[in-house]
Amino acid sequence: MAQKHQDSFYEGWLYHFLVDPLLRRVHRLVRSQVKPGSTLIDIGCGTGELLFSLADVGSDLVGVETSRGMWSFANRQAQTRGFNNVQILFGDGAKLEKFSTGFFDYAIACMVLHEMGASQRLPVLQEMKRLASNLILVDYRVPAPTNLAVTMCRFIERLAGPRHFRNYTSFINGGGLLSLYEILGLTVRKQLTFYSQCIHLVLL
Repeated sequence: MAQKHQDSFYEGWLYHFLVDPLLRRVHRLVRSQVKPGSTLIDIGCGTGELLFSLADVGSDLVGVETSRGMWSFANRQAQTRGFNNVQILFGDGAKLEKFSTGFFDYAIACMVLHEMGASQRLPVLQEMKRLASNLILVDYRVPAPTNLAVTMCRFIERLAGPRHFRNYTSFINGGGLLSLYEILGLTVRKQLTFYSQCIHLVLL
């Protein structure tokens, strides 16, 4: 099923100033898992900050974004900041036929799967599996511990709007990342948990 996206009020500059700074540690951890000189694709790349943080490590980097606001912002940032090895595409992360099987070394989905509708997540992961031999997924840990960090994250997700919060809730109630990669028969090679055990990174 195609990814459907309706731009939200926070996408673009507001997301860049309010959310991107909170994700810098996440970006550093993703960077630590990427081998120098690799090619990679970032599904749901948002403002492009993860890709930009990897620009000096990767050789060719591609971001895919379904929000026109985010896509436009990321494109402008890539051009303004001179990231010549970064390409931002507008499109559906589940339909990337322009790239052949195994085209990339890494496929990344960072804090984006919980934003998708339940029917969209598996097709995106299947496409990521087709495109790359290494998958890096970062998202909320399920089951979540009972602590202040989890409470704050849930509050932030609710502020993002009713549709966003419904998707977040379905992700949590559906078992999070574990249920998704188990369905696809993927094996976890490494797992890192951080932000008071609220978020985890898995390398598949």
